[in-house]
Amino acid sequence: MASLLEYIGIGLLGGLILNVMPCVLPVLTMKLFHVLEHGAGDARARKLHGVAYAAGILTAFLVLAIAVIALRASGERVGWGMQFQHPPFVATMIALIFAFGLNALGVFELNISVHGHHHQGYTASYFNGIFAAVMSTPCSAPFLGTAAAFALGAGAIWWQTLAMFLAIGLGLSSPFLVVSFIPSLAKALPRPGPWMETFKSLMGFTLLGAAVWLFGTLQAQVTAAAARDFLAFLLVLAIALWATHHFGGVIYGDARRLTVRLIALGVVVAAGTQTLGLEKPVRQVAAPIAMGTQPARAAERIAWTPFDLKQIGAETKRGRPIFADFTAEWCANCKTNDKLFVDTQPVRDRLRKSGILPMKADLTNNDDALWDEANALGRTGIPIYVLYLPDGTRDLLPEAITTDMLVAHLDAAAKKFPPDRVAGQ
Repeated sequence: MASLLEYIGIGLLGGLILNVMPCVLPVLTMKLFHVLEHGAGDARARKLHGVAYAAGILTAFLVLAIAVIALRASGERVGWGMQFQHPPFVATMIALIFAFGLNALGVFELNISVHGHHHQGYTASYFNGIFAAVMSTPCSAPFLGTAAAFALGAGAIWWQTLAMFLAIGLGLSSPFLVVSFIPSLAKALPRPGPWMETFKSLMGFTLLGAAVWLFGTLQAQVTAAAARDFLAFLLVLAIALWATHHFGGVIYGDARRLTVRLIALGVVVAAGTQTLGLEKPVRQVAAPIAMGTQPARAAERIAWTPFDLKQIGAETKRGRPIFADFTAEWCANCKTNDKLFVDTQPVRDRLRKSGILPMKADLTNNDDALWDEANALGRTGIPIYVLYLPDGTRDLLPEAITTDMLVAHLDAAAKKFPPDRVAGQ
């Protein structure tokens, strides 16, 4: 069994890899852009921005660790990214990402000041770190699953959980810290120029794309009317942010800026009270597929049947393996894997020929039974890919998969439990 130091090393590596995940990459890129725009010639300022950014990340992970420790002590279930199962949290994240995107596109300017003087953006760097940390939680990465399983596991002592979360945070903050403290790396970055405005706009559109992606999660969690109302709120938010810059920008006096901002805030709050009901739909329980049959297959797609432990028990008793995919709309890695590696022609062919039944365990909304099963598999986060075999064993795949890897596992299951030996076929 790995020692605590080995797990901390795994956490550092997992946090480092998170930087290239689609959840975090736009935020890190914007921070590197900030180095070019403001700090390339000022070593002290560059270092302070790096420290502030890292402090924001570590603060967020510290708060998350304390929350995990408290929830676990109270007997509550904990898992990586579980906060994205709650519509208010998802809506808040969408609004923040949307605002960051508008800021990058120049709709409004975010100016942090202390006692009337601009504080060189250190406070903004700190909050950008918090934002990056929160954005990282719907993503998984190689090594991160092992670290998270240890940190979130019931057997971990509170200080071990704290150490693991801080290790992940340090890994996440390390690229910007390294660039901030090593002048040669900062000099290797492209020189400032007109291209930066184009790049900043592209990053703004990337952030808007992230907001659109996360809105898909909210659509799956609330009623259609609530989703439309939230879009109306985003429009009001955009107009309010534009108005604070257009009518209350830095060229105006303090009294006018304060008045405009208070009016804009009042409009946003009023709009929120009218539109942010976020009503959840009545959940419809899908009937499981009849035992011994194949699901109807849509063109070029795997036709998943809902995850059901009773049906898994009945099917495996007949000699039929089950392939289960634990996923969620808010899990960026899950959606990427599904598109690139799971719902592909080779996998579809193997499922059809082998008779292996594909099941989808959807954790977009909170589901205690599914989290219980995930914990039973030794996982505290998604994606999870597992084959339930008729001999009672489970073939658990790693979080990072490829089509060839999945095909090999399906072939091995089909060879050991061929479809012509399934009872009732």
